[in-house]
Amino acid sequence: MTSSRRLLLALCAAAVLAAAQPATAQRYHAALDPVHFPVPSTLVPSVEFWEAIFSRYPSTQTVVHDNRHLDVVFSVVNVDDLVRGGASPAAIERTLERRVRDEVEHYQRILRHLAGDTRAEATEAELARVRALYAASARGADDIATAAERVRGQTGLRDRFAEAIATSGMFMEGIEAAMRRHGVPLEVSRLPFVESMFNYRARSKVGASGAWQFTPSTGRMYLHMDTAVDARSDVWLAADGAARMLAGNYARVESWPLALTGYNHGIAGMQRAVRELGTRDIATIADRYSSRTFGFASRNFYTEFVAAVVVYADRARHFPDVQPMTPVRFDELAPGHFVSLLDLARLTGTDVAVMTELNPALHPDVAHGQLLVPPTYPLRVPAGTRAAFEQALDRLPGSRKADRQLTARYTVQRGDTLGAIAQRFGTSVAALQQGNGLRSTLIRVGQSLEVRQGGAAWTPLVWTPEVEPASPGFHVVRAGETLTAIAARYGLDIGTLAAANALRSADLIRVGMRLAIPARTE
Repeated sequence: MTSSRRLLLALCAAAVLAAAQPATAQRYHAALDPVHFPVPSTLVPSVEFWEAIFSRYPSTQTVVHDNRHLDVVFSVVNVDDLVRGGASPAAIERTLERRVRDEVEHYQRILRHLAGDTRAEATEAELARVRALYAASARGADDIATAAERVRGQTGLRDRFAEAIATSGMFMEGIEAAMRRHGVPLEVSRLPFVESMFNYRARSKVGASGAWQFTPSTGRMYLHMDTAVDARSDVWLAADGAARMLAGNYARVESWPLALTGYNHGIAGMQRAVRELGTRDIATIADRYSSRTFGFASRNFYTEFVAAVVVYADRARHFPDVQPMTPVRFDELAPGHFVSLLDLARLTGTDVAVMTELNPALHPDVAHGQLLVPPTYPLRVPAGTRAAFEQALDRLPGSRKADRQLTARYTVQRGDTLGAIAQRFGTSVAALQQGNGLRSTLIRVGQSLEVRQGGAAWTPLVWTPEVEPASPGFHVVRAGETLTAIAARYGLDIGTLAAANALRSADLIRVGMRLAIPARTE
C-alpha cells in the first residue's frame, strides 16, 4: 500500500471517529468542567427544567409538562390553600394527587384535539395557548400528534433540596475524598442529590438503599455486605463503592455523561446505545436511544445531575438561609478480630448509641451483642478516642476475640422452608434473607445458608480493677444532648464549658464529639 493511500485511509478513519464523538460544548456553568461534563444546547431546556424543580418549586407544587419537551410546561398545580388551612399531610397528599390527575387529563384532551380528535373538548383559547407553547419550544411542534401520551407531573423538590444541602455538610468532605482516591471528578460527589436527596435511610421499591441507592446485587459487587454489615447504609463507605463503580463505567464508555447515565440505567445499556447509534454524544443518545428500560428517569438522569451540581454551587443565591451542617469528625480503626461492640463500648466508657450513629452500616443486632464487628470493618469511634479503643482491643481476653461471626452454616434439606430454619435456630426469616442476600423466601435443596444463632449473644465484659473507664474529664456527646444540658450535668456554666473546648457557639456540638470537662472551681 502506498504512503498516500495509507494517509487517505487514516484521514477517513479520523473523520468517522470525529463524527461519532460529541461536539465541543461551551462551559455551561463554572461548577462544571466542560470537557468532562458537556451540556449540548439541545439539553439546556432539560437542565433548566430540573434547576427549577430543585430551586423554585416546593413539594406542595407539581409541574405538569411534556416528558420529551421539558420546556413545555402546561401548568403548575399547588395545594397552598390546604397548607395555609392547616390540613393534615395525608389530606394534602391526596388532594395534590387528585388535582394533578385532573390537570393531566385536561391537557391530554387539548392535545388530542390538536392531533385531530375533535371529540376531545377544548376551547379555542386553550388550543391557541398550547400551540404557542410548542411553537416556543426549543424543538418546536415536530411531534405534537403524540404529545397527549407524554403529559406528566413532576413534584417540586425545593424544600427537600434545602434539607439535602444541610445534611450534605456532614458528609461532603469524605465523599470528595473518595472521589479523589479513585480518580473521579469532584462534580460526581453531588450525585446523592439526584439519587436520594442525601437521605441515607432511603429505601426504594426495588430494594435500592442508602444515599447512593445501591441495589443488593450491585452493592455486593462494590461494598461490604454480609450478615453484620450493609455498607449501603453508610454514606462514606457507599461513596467509595460508587466512585469505584463510576470509574469502571467510565473505563468502558469513555464518557462521564454516559458513565453517570449507566449508574441509573446500567452500563451495558449505555454500551449498547453507543454501538447502535455510533456516537457517545449524550444529547443524541438521550433523544434517539430506544430500549424497554430506557425511560424518563434514565433519559433525564444526566441533566438532573447537571442541574443538581449547578443548584448546589449556587446555593447561597437559591437558599440564602440554608447552611451545610458541620462535618462529622471521628477516628477509625479495624478490630483485627470479630469483637463485640458492647465490649469496646464498656471498656472505653462510650455510649453504644454513639457507636451505632457513627457506624450506620452495622446491623442493629451488632449493638445488641448478637452479631460481632468483623475484623476488617473500619470501625468509627469518637474523635480523639482511637488510642483508648486500641488499648481496649489489647485488653480484651482471647476468649472475647473470635475468628468467626456468631453464625453457623446450614445446608438446606428436602422439605425445609425458610420459616422452619429460622425457628430452628432462633432467628427470623428477615435475618436469613438479609444475611444471605435472598430477595424472596425461595430456597433450594443443597443450598448453603449462613444462619445467625440467636442464642449466642455476647454480654458485655464485667468490670475488673485492672480496667478503668474513660477519663471522667471527658464527655462524649450523645444524640439529643445540648451544651446547656451537659454543662448542668457537671455543675458548670455553659460559658466555662464552651471556653474549655474552644466552641464559638453552643450549637457547634455534634454526636460523638469528645468534650473536655474542666474541674469545677468552688
